Amino acid sequence: MTGERGSAVYAAYIKDQLSDQNARKNSIEQRGIAVVTTSGALVSLLFGLTAVLTGARHYHLPAAAKPWLSAAMAAFVLGAIGGIVTNLPLFYIGVRPSELRSAVKKRWHDSVEDAEQRVAATQVKVLARAKTLNTVKGFVLFGAIGAEVAAVTFLSFAIGIMLRG
Repeated sequence: MTGERGSAVYAAYIKDQLSDQNARKNSIEQRGIAVVTTSGALVSLLFGLTAVLTGARHYHLPAAAKPWLSAAMAAFVLGAIGGIVTNLPLFYIGVRPSELRSAVKKRWHDSVEDAEQRVAATQVKVLARAKTLNTVKGFVLFGAIGAEVAAVTFLSFAIGIMLRG
């Protein structure tokens, strides 16, 4: 036994968990932006394809393709909205400066054990909130990606109908 206290192990573990949640938040937000970008690009292609096809002489968009194109457009828009929502600045919590000021003023002479325990308790509270909000953002991202997959599927059906004429 090295004589070290368990509090050092717990503190390091809590700090790692907080870092993991910050990385998770950043990853979700980056993937949300990717969904927005791809949805925008695919909607542009959808409009371009529709313009080319409907601008051709004597071309009539098959009636059966219209609902699929509409569904694709709606799903792309829902996917983009979901991607944007993943980047909303939700109410993550942290320590307020006034609380730190108070701790410095009233608790500066606490024992190391008391200070470590208070810091750990605060970090666990921040971690719990971050995990909850990141889970919400994760579900929104999952839905956005699902909407984008549906949109591509709908668009494929519409293109298939248009190619068959």
